[in-house]
Amino acid sequence: MIKHVFIFEPTVNMIEFDRWYFRFHGKEVPRFNGPWLRRYETYRAYHAPLAADRFNVKRGRYTELWYDNVEAFKEADPNRKPYTAPSFGWDGTGLRAGYITMVPARPTEDFLGKEPTPEERPILRWIIMFKYPDDVPLEKGEKWYLETFSQETKEQPGLLRFISYRTVPEPPIPTPWHRLSELWYEDFTAWQNAVVDSPIRYTPPPWRKEEPFVDMVSTFVGYKPDVDFLRDNPVIP
Repeated sequence: MIKHVFIFEPTVNMIEFDRWYFRFHGKEVPRFNGPWLRRYETYRAYHAPLAADRFNVKRGRYTELWYDNVEAFKEADPNRKPYTAPSFGWDGTGLRAGYITMVPARPTEDFLGKEPTPEERPILRWIIMFKYPDDVPLEKGEKWYLETFSQETKEQPGLLRFISYRTVPEPPIPTPWHRLSELWYEDFTAWQNAVVDSPIRYTPPPWRKEEPFVDMVSTFVGYKPDVDFLRDNPVIP
Protein backbone atom coordinates (compact mmCIF):
# COMPACT_ATOMS: atom_id res chain seq x y z
CA MET A 1 0.00 0.00 0.00
CA ILE A 2 1.20 3.54 -0.77
CA LYS A 3 0.45 7.09 0.35
CA HIS A 4 0.21 10.13 -1.92
CA VAL A 5 1.22 12.94 0.42
CA PHE A 6 0.75 16.72 0.24
CA ILE A 7 1.83 19.67 2.37
CA PHE A 8 -0.27 22.72 1.55
CA GLU A 9 0.49 26.34 2.32
CA PRO A 10 -2.18 28.34 0.49
CA THR A 11 -1.52 31.93 -0.47
CA VAL A 12 -5.08 32.81 0.61
CA ASN A 13 -6.34 32.65 4.18
CA MET A 14 -7.27 29.22 5.50
CA ILE A 15 -10.98 30.01 5.81
CA GLU A 16 -11.19 30.76 2.10
CA PHE A 17 -9.05 27.72 1.26
CA ASP A 18 -11.12 25.36 3.40
CA ARG A 19 -14.38 26.65 1.91
CA TRP A 20 -13.20 25.46 -1.51
CA TYR A 21 -11.51 22.33 -0.17
CA PHE A 22 -14.50 21.11 1.85
CA ARG A 23 -17.20 22.26 -0.57
CA PHE A 24 -15.64 21.04 -3.80
CA HIS A 25 -12.26 19.29 -3.89
CA GLY A 26 -12.70 17.06 -0.86
CA LYS A 27 -15.93 15.70 -2.34
CA GLU A 28 -14.79 15.44 -5.96
CA VAL A 29 -11.65 13.40 -5.24
CA PRO A 30 -13.63 10.43 -3.78
CA ARG A 31 -16.27 10.78 -6.50
CA PHE A 32 -13.70 10.48 -9.29
CA ASN A 33 -11.26 8.09 -7.59
CA GLY A 34 -13.36 6.24 -5.03
CA PRO A 35 -12.97 2.70 -6.46
CA TRP A 36 -9.19 2.91 -5.98
CA LEU A 37 -8.96 5.19 -2.95
CA ARG A 38 -8.50 3.52 0.45
CA ARG A 39 -8.05 6.57 2.67
CA TYR A 40 -8.33 10.31 2.18
CA GLU A 41 -7.49 12.28 5.31
CA THR A 42 -6.45 15.85 5.95
CA TYR A 43 -4.87 17.53 8.97
CA ARG A 44 -5.00 21.22 9.78
CA ALA A 45 -1.42 22.20 10.53
CA TYR A 46 -0.64 23.66 13.92
CA HIS A 47 0.68 27.21 14.05
CA ALA A 48 4.33 26.43 14.68
CA PRO A 49 6.55 28.81 16.65
CA LEU A 50 8.83 31.17 14.74
CA ALA A 51 11.83 29.05 15.73
CA ALA A 52 10.57 26.44 13.24
CA ASP A 53 10.89 28.79 10.27
CA ARG A 54 14.47 27.77 9.58
CA PHE A 55 13.12 24.27 8.86
CA ASN A 56 10.90 25.68 6.08
CA VAL A 57 7.75 25.07 8.09
CA LYS A 58 4.31 25.38 6.47
CA ARG A 59 1.16 26.26 8.39
CA GLY A 60 -1.60 25.12 6.06
CA ARG A 61 -2.69 21.49 5.71
CA TYR A 62 -1.16 18.02 5.48
CA THR A 63 -3.09 15.47 3.41
CA GLU A 64 -2.69 11.74 2.71
CA LEU A 65 -4.40 9.68 -0.01
CA TRP A 66 -3.88 5.92 0.26
CA TYR A 67 -3.97 3.41 -2.61
CA ASP A 68 -3.34 -0.34 -2.72
CA ASN A 69 -0.20 0.14 -4.79
CA VAL A 70 1.39 2.27 -7.50
CA GLU A 71 -0.53 0.37 -10.19
CA ALA A 72 -3.86 1.30 -8.56
CA PHE A 73 -2.78 4.94 -8.49
CA LYS A 74 -1.85 4.80 -12.17
CA GLU A 75 -5.17 3.20 -13.04
CA ALA A 76 -7.10 5.82 -11.07
CA ASP A 77 -5.09 8.56 -12.82
CA PRO A 78 -6.22 11.13 -10.22
CA ASN A 79 -4.25 14.04 -11.65
CA ARG A 80 -6.27 14.04 -14.87
CA LYS A 81 -9.77 14.55 -13.42
CA PRO A 82 -11.99 17.62 -14.04
CA TYR A 83 -11.76 19.08 -10.53
CA THR A 84 -13.47 22.39 -9.79
CA ALA A 85 -10.82 25.10 -9.74
CA PRO A 86 -10.85 27.46 -6.76
CA SER A 87 -11.88 31.05 -7.35
CA PHE A 88 -8.40 32.12 -6.19
CA GLY A 89 -6.70 29.88 -8.80
CA TRP A 90 -4.70 26.66 -8.51
CA ASP A 91 -1.56 28.59 -7.62
CA GLY A 92 -3.36 29.89 -4.57
CA THR A 93 -3.70 26.38 -3.14
CA GLY A 94 0.04 25.95 -2.85
CA LEU A 95 -0.20 22.68 -4.79
CA ARG A 96 2.19 23.85 -7.47
CA ALA A 97 4.92 24.57 -4.95
CA GLY A 98 5.85 20.89 -5.24
CA TYR A 99 5.39 19.77 -1.64
CA ILE A 100 4.17 16.38 -2.85
CA THR A 101 5.60 12.89 -2.67
CA MET A 102 4.65 9.20 -2.63
CA VAL A 103 5.82 6.73 -0.01
CA PRO A 104 4.95 3.23 1.23
CA ALA A 105 2.15 3.07 3.79
CA ARG A 106 4.50 1.40 6.27
CA PRO A 107 7.68 3.21 7.32
CA THR A 108 10.82 1.86 5.75
CA GLU A 109 12.62 2.66 9.04
CA ASP A 110 11.41 2.81 12.64
CA PHE A 111 14.39 4.14 14.59
CA LEU A 112 12.89 3.86 18.08
CA GLY A 113 10.65 0.82 17.59
CA LYS A 114 7.79 2.16 19.68
CA GLU A 115 4.54 4.00 19.08
CA PRO A 116 2.82 5.93 21.87
CA THR A 117 -0.95 6.37 21.86
CA PRO A 118 -2.92 9.57 22.44
CA GLU A 119 -4.42 7.97 25.55
CA GLU A 120 -0.95 8.04 27.13
CA ARG A 121 -0.10 11.67 26.32
CA PRO A 122 -0.66 14.43 23.76
CA ILE A 123 1.14 13.86 20.47
CA LEU A 124 2.69 16.45 18.16
CA ARG A 125 3.91 15.08 14.81
CA TRP A 126 6.69 16.95 13.00
CA ILE A 127 6.46 15.83 9.37
CA ILE A 128 9.41 16.52 7.08
CA MET A 129 9.85 16.02 3.35
CA PHE A 130 13.49 16.26 2.38
CA LYS A 131 15.99 15.67 -0.36
CA TYR A 132 19.76 15.65 -0.52
CA PRO A 133 21.39 18.48 -2.49
CA ASP A 134 21.47 17.92 -6.24
CA ASP A 135 25.22 17.38 -6.31
CA VAL A 136 25.11 14.67 -3.59
CA PRO A 137 24.73 11.07 -4.85
CA LEU A 138 21.67 9.39 -3.35
CA GLU A 139 23.71 6.52 -1.93
CA LYS A 140 26.04 8.96 -0.15
CA GLY A 141 23.11 10.91 1.30
CA GLU A 142 21.36 7.76 2.49
CA LYS A 143 24.50 6.44 4.15
CA TRP A 144 24.87 9.65 6.17
CA TYR A 145 21.17 9.77 7.08
CA LEU A 146 20.81 6.12 8.11
CA GLU A 147 24.18 5.59 9.78
CA THR A 148 24.87 8.98 11.33
CA PHE A 149 22.07 11.55 11.48
CA SER A 150 19.23 9.20 12.41
CA GLN A 151 21.31 7.48 15.08
CA GLU A 152 22.12 10.83 16.70
CA THR A 153 18.58 12.18 16.31
CA LYS A 154 16.97 9.29 18.14
CA GLU A 155 18.82 10.42 21.28
CA GLN A 156 16.84 13.66 21.42
CA PRO A 157 15.30 14.20 24.86
CA GLY A 158 11.53 13.83 24.78
CA LEU A 159 11.41 12.16 21.36
CA LEU A 160 8.44 9.76 21.38
CA ARG A 161 8.67 8.25 17.90
CA PHE A 162 10.99 8.54 14.91
CA ILE A 163 10.05 6.92 11.59
CA SER A 164 11.03 7.50 7.98
CA TYR A 165 9.73 6.52 4.55
CA ARG A 166 11.90 6.18 1.47
CA THR A 167 10.12 7.56 -1.60
CA VAL A 168 8.72 4.75 -3.74
CA PRO A 169 11.04 3.71 -6.59
CA GLU A 170 10.31 5.53 -9.84
CA PRO A 171 7.27 7.38 -8.46
CA PRO A 172 4.50 8.02 -11.01
CA ILE A 173 4.29 11.69 -9.95
CA PRO A 174 6.86 14.47 -10.25
CA THR A 175 8.54 14.77 -6.85
CA PRO A 176 11.97 16.07 -5.88
CA TRP A 177 11.89 14.51 -2.40
CA HIS A 178 13.91 11.47 -1.34
CA ARG A 179 12.25 10.87 2.03
CA LEU A 180 9.34 11.65 4.33
CA SER A 181 10.17 11.49 8.05
CA GLU A 182 8.15 11.95 11.23
CA LEU A 183 9.37 12.92 14.69
CA TRP A 184 6.85 12.87 17.53
CA TYR A 185 6.88 14.98 20.69
CA GLU A 186 4.41 15.66 23.46
CA ASP A 187 3.99 19.34 22.58
CA PHE A 188 5.81 22.38 21.21
CA THR A 189 7.61 22.88 24.52
CA ALA A 190 9.18 19.42 24.17
CA TRP A 191 10.01 20.12 20.50
CA GLN A 192 11.59 23.48 21.38
CA ASN A 193 13.70 21.89 24.10
CA ALA A 194 14.92 19.04 21.87
CA VAL A 195 15.50 20.99 18.66
CA VAL A 196 16.15 24.63 19.62
CA ASP A 197 17.10 25.09 23.27
CA SER A 198 19.15 21.96 23.97
CA PRO A 199 19.91 20.44 20.56
CA ILE A 200 22.16 17.47 19.97
CA ARG A 201 25.57 18.29 18.53
CA TYR A 202 25.08 16.61 15.18
CA THR A 203 27.83 15.31 12.97
CA PRO A 204 27.41 17.39 9.79
CA PRO A 205 27.59 15.78 6.37
CA PRO A 206 30.47 16.66 4.05
CA TRP A 207 28.26 18.86 1.90
CA ARG A 208 26.85 21.24 4.54
CA LYS A 209 28.05 22.36 7.97
CA GLU A 210 24.95 24.12 9.32
CA GLU A 211 21.42 22.86 9.93
CA PRO A 212 19.29 22.02 8.14
CA PHE A 213 21.69 19.65 6.41
CA VAL A 214 19.20 18.77 3.65
CA ASP A 215 16.71 20.64 1.49
CA MET A 216 13.40 20.31 3.28
CA VAL A 217 9.83 21.39 3.92
CA SER A 218 8.01 20.56 7.13
CA THR A 219 4.76 20.92 9.03
CA PHE A 220 3.30 20.09 12.44
CA VAL A 221 0.04 18.18 12.91
CA GLY A 222 -1.79 16.20 15.55
CA TYR A 223 -2.29 12.47 15.94
CA LYS A 224 -5.65 12.22 14.14
CA PRO A 225 -6.94 13.96 11.01
CA ASP A 226 -9.58 16.62 11.44
CA VAL A 227 -11.39 15.40 8.31
CA ASP A 228 -11.73 11.91 6.83
CA PHE A 229 -13.26 12.61 3.42
CA LEU A 230 -14.37 9.00 2.91
CA ARG A 231 -16.47 9.08 6.09
CA ASP A 232 -17.08 12.68 7.16
CA ASN A 233 -19.22 15.47 5.81
CA PRO A 234 -17.13 18.41 6.98
CA VAL A 235 -18.74 21.65 8.05
CA ILE A 236 -18.00 24.36 5.50
CA PRO A 237 -16.43 27.41 7.18
